[in-house]
This record gives sequence, structure tokens and C-alpha cells, in this order.
Amino acid sequence: MRTLWRKTLDGITPYEAGRPLEHLARELGLGDLVRLSANESPLGPSPRAIAAIEREAARAHLYPDGSSGELRAALGERLGVSPGQIIAGNGADELLALIAWAAFEPGDEVVVPHPAFEPYETVARLMGARVERSPLRRYETDLDDIRRRVTPTTKAIFLCSPHNPAATIVRRGPLEGLLAALGDDPPLVVLDEAYRDFCDDPEYHDGVSLLPRYPRLIVLRTFSKIAGLAGLRVGYGIGTAETIDRLNRVRAPYNVNRLGQVAALAALGDTEHSRRTRAVVIEERAFLSQELSRRGYAFPPSQANFLLVHIPGAPAVRERLLRAGLIVRDGAAVGFPDHLRISVGLREASRRLLAVLDGG
Repeated sequence: MRTLWRKTLDGITPYEAGRPLEHLARELGLGDLVRLSANESPLGPSPRAIAAIEREAARAHLYPDGSSGELRAALGERLGVSPGQIIAGNGADELLALIAWAAFEPGDEVVVPHPAFEPYETVARLMGARVERSPLRRYETDLDDIRRRVTPTTKAIFLCSPHNPAATIVRRGPLEGLLAALGDDPPLVVLDEAYRDFCDDPEYHDGVSLLPRYPRLIVLRTFSKIAGLAGLRVGYGIGTAETIDRLNRVRAPYNVNRLGQVAALAALGDTEHSRRTRAVVIEERAFLSQELSRRGYAFPPSQANFLLVHIPGAPAVRERLLRAGLIVRDGAAVGFPDHLRISVGLREASRRLLAVLDGG
């Protein structure tokens, strides 16, 4: 019998993104359904980004700039690097796939913290690479364990800081220690900084500043979180010019759409909206953390726009919250049974959530 599908697909679990908010609201009969499960911006996109989308909509029949040149130039100026060191993607998810396509071959090893964002493992397995899981030390990335797992066949290490779903960071000293310990012929180190804009820990390290010393580092960022453009899927990677050249060789033409490019460019220019979004998230994160702690709930201190909260009987609590119009993520789905991952929302949403937890 003819074999049609690759055997490796049998071991791949499709990413579960959750049902569309609008469909779920209609099914539950709730007009004020609030999604606190996807780590979306509580303020939404910049008004400048919305205006840019409206202006560009009439040109939606035209192909976009295939290189995202204007966006990369603006990012390069902001970050202090050459545009040739930047690649734009259809969300950071696509960039993970580009790295795998460009670098991973059957027999390679890829070291991944576990649990972590599921696509790290998926892209490696699809290319026939072997995933070496490094268990978190409670909620922290264990860099000593990661280092011990590196072998001559290790092609890449994935790091996530702030970590999804634990919300913890890889601190400055340990990160530099790992990079230095990898020596003169290290594997690729992919540093996912999707949530960096919500971090206020002075021990957090800006990955881009490390590139001159560690040329096999690839830093991933996104407009989905701080810029509130999750629906448009715009991410970007920063590396050496050689790294970006290799990734461009496997990148599809026109991979970032017109509306996404202009919205991201406008969002980049609206620093006040980004500042306000960051301030709201940090303030509301502190409020929710304090109130949950006061009620006896345990969770790692968050440096992201969500909390990973230990709640015995989490699935039942999640259902109670859903019936009250609040969607949160079941921690079991992201490797943490008896936990809920709760996005930081506005004060009204937090008060509703706390009332449900109080039995109201």
C-alpha cells in the first residue's frame, strides 16, 4: 500500500489555540466574554496602527514588500543593528520554522527546556532532529542542566525569557555564563524574547546586546504582545548577517502581509502607546499577584503579561471561570497540571476573576 504521509507526523500533536472568541461567546450566550488565555494586550493596538491598516486596506490587492524593507530599516535604527541583521516573519512561529528548515537535519540534537512553548519541539521533530528535554527546576530554566546536555551533535539550544508558560526569566549572569561555556564552536542559541517588554527585573539581559560577542545567537521578538498586533502575525529575528542570509534562503516570498507591515511600522513609532501598555500590564500584574497571594494561591513571580497559578482542581475552576465569562488556560495543556495560566487583563477583569475564585 502506498505510503502518503511522513511517519514523524504520528508523533506530532497539533497546537491547540482554542476556539475563536466570537464563536464561544455565541455558544455560551455571553456578550462580555473576556479571554485571559492567550496573553493578548489588554489595551489593543495603537490608534496609529489602526489608522495605518485603514489607509492600506485599499491596496490589499497588491503584493507586499517581500523583504519587509521599511520595517526592517526602522527596527535596525531602533536596535542599533543593520537591517541585514533582521528578518521579519509571519509571527515568531514562522521564524522557528525557518530556523529548523535552514539548520536541522536528521540526527541533529536540539536542547529544549521542558515544559516550554510547544513549537520549539515541533519544528525540530518535523526535521528529524532529536529533542533533548531539559526539565525546569521548579519554574526556572536550569542552565546547568542544559549545558550538560550539549554534545558534539547538538545543533541548537532554545531558551525562552520570560519563559512561557512559567513567566520567569533567564538572568544576566547565568545567561552569559552559559554562552561563554559553550566555547568557540557553539550550537545555535535561539533566545525567544516575546514577552521582554513586560519585564522590570534589573537582572534581565537584552539579547541583542550580546550578538557582537556571540554570533551564533538568534533573538526572536514579536509585535503580538506589547504592540497588540497578535491578529496580524508579525514577528522578527535578529542575528548576524550570515545567519539572516541563511534564513532568507528558506523564507517564502511575501511572508509578511501588507497590513501587518504598515501596522507594525506605525506601532513602532508610537512609543507612548507601548509605554502605556507596559505600565498598565505591570500595574495590573502587581494588583492581581497581590490579591492572589492574599488568598493563599502560589505562583512564580511573573516577568510576563500572565501568571502561572497553582490551583488544586484547576480544570473545575477553569470551568467555573468560563461560565462567568472568563477564559483562562488550563495549565495541564502546557505542562503544569493543577495550574491555570491567567493573562493580565484590566482591573475589571481581575476583579471578576477574583470574585469567582472567592465563590461569588
